[in-house]
Amino acid sequence: MVKSKTRLGRGIDALFAESLHEEGAQVIEIPIEDIYPNPAQPRKQFDPGSIAELGESIKSHGLISPILVRKMNSRYEIIAGERRFQACKIAGIDKVPSLVKDISDADAFKISLVENLQREDLNPMEEAEAYYTLKEQFSLTHQDIAEAVHKERSTITNALRLMNLPGEVKQALRDGHITTGHARAILMMDDAQGQLSLLNRIITRSLSVRETEKIASAKGKKRSQRKRDPYWLELSSLLTEKLGTNVTCSWGKNKGKIVINVSSREEMQRVIKDLCQQEAPF
Repeated sequence: MVKSKTRLGRGIDALFAESLHEEGAQVIEIPIEDIYPNPAQPRKQFDPGSIAELGESIKSHGLISPILVRKMNSRYEIIAGERRFQACKIAGIDKVPSLVKDISDADAFKISLVENLQREDLNPMEEAEAYYTLKEQFSLTHQDIAEAVHKERSTITNALRLMNLPGEVKQALRDGHITTGHARAILMMDDAQGQLSLLNRIITRSLSVRETEKIASAKGKKRSQRKRDPYWLELSSLLTEKLGTNVTCSWGKNKGKIVINVSSREEMQRVIKDLCQQEAPF
């Protein structure tokens, strides 16, 4: 039995206000055997302890917020709320309060992605990759994403900068060998070779974030001094968001530079296509 007013997360509401709340959406109690998880669910693993705890809460208080499903033939596929669904199984619930809506495959994936981002147990690289998917696949701006997951726009922009790291650094962050602070310091290096060299020093010498920042700062002291000008910082930020990769703008006595950093040939091809409106000639 639903204990309170039907409502999804505010972020999902913000992105899908029209499609989720238009006429036709309804909450019904569906037999648990007629519901199945979405095979395209971005999150593949759930913490058993957390689900067991939620199951105990559902036993005592019922399911406060319904899950979101869409009808697929004679059964219902979960769009958002698989964790609640699994907890209902543990709690022995026969029928699950569900908001039923006709949603496209693309929107179903997007909603599932946003729901996962609103949880706090993704590692920094998983989080950055999820933001990147929302940006690239669904054309959401940094501000759209920030509103959907209740975070500052600058947080989204900083997270997306991690996508500019070489693959080896991304994997080290994903595996927990380095922290987000280390990764941001590595981004201060001018090129991939310098970034990989600094990664090796962090791991072999067990460098702290502060020690890493000192090394990166010393390597690019002149560049760092130029970047302190808030005008060039803002321009760099605007171009970084526009091109989806790290861009640095600077100005000397009589000339300036715009440096676009890419981490792969594929990313270079994408940036060239965005700038020139045609495929890269290589």
